Amino acid sequence: MNKIVFICSLLLSLSCLADAGKNQTINHFTGEWEGAGKQDNGTQWSIRVNIHPDFYVIDYPSLTCGGVLTLLKTTDTSLVFKETLTYGIARCINHGEVVLNKIAEHKAGYHWFNQQNKIEAVGDLTRLLP
Repeated sequence: MNKIVFICSLLLSLSCLADAGKNQTINHFTGEWEGAGKQDNGTQWSIRVNIHPDFYVIDYPSLTCGGVLTLLKTTDTSLVFKETLTYGIARCINHGEVVLNKIAEHKAGYHWFNQQNKIEAVGDLTRLLP
């Protein structure tokens, strides 16, 4: 019985540590970000990302489309999201994967992958200061 209690306590502790790491990464990205994305063909557009714990939104103002981001994964320096457009769907590609990589305190890299996991766009974002 003591072994079962020990194992359950250990698993609970590890789960808490994983959540703490996830929350710490999200805290590094919390806020509003703006920048521009670019495709291989040279097409550019504006990007706005709003990140708060359990609330992730992306907009492409110059394309008049955007939607919600669902957090899939975190690392020490990145967030991986599934993008689901909620408006302007005819003007943008839906259901991509967005990866944000922390470059500096107020700088992040943006990478957009299609459903075949092929990178389609890159960009740079800057956190807006309050």
